[in-house]
Amino acid sequence: MDPDEVLLGELAEALAEASGADDVAAVGRSLWSWHDPDAQLADLVSDPAVEPLAGVRSTGDARLLRFTAEGVGIDLELLDGHLRGLVVSPAPRTLALHDATGTIVADTELDASGWFDLAVPAGLGRGTLVRLGLSDNAGNQTWTAWFRL
Repeated sequence: MDPDEVLLGELAEALAEASGADDVAAVGRSLWSWHDPDAQLADLVSDPAVEPLAGVRSTGDARLLRFTAEGVGIDLELLDGHLRGLVVSPAPRTLALHDATGTIVADTELDASGWFDLAVPAGLGRGTLVRLGLSDNAGNQTWTAWFRL
């Protein structure tokens, strides 16, 4: 058997055993469909689901996320089937929720101050892998890191 085939077989076995293999594959597929190399990528800098906030009283079922990129900040609250928050960016316009295939599943206009309230479609359950795309009036695009609802 060809050494490359052996290596590919071992890799397939390892990925099948990995708990996040489906996530890795979904993100990989979406990256291939991403055709805007000029877009910014906003890093997830705060997620209490990953790292609980020390010394903070319980926020109930709410989850607060913070994303940052150069000149852009997105504060996001996940609560009761809604994504609510504030975008700090020059001339923000629209915010779109994308599923793991890159499909827009919901979008909203931001108000003049950058606030938004985006209803999450019923088909997207807890734990679904998503990301946000922010467009501004100048046509600039910013993508958030992937996160789970």
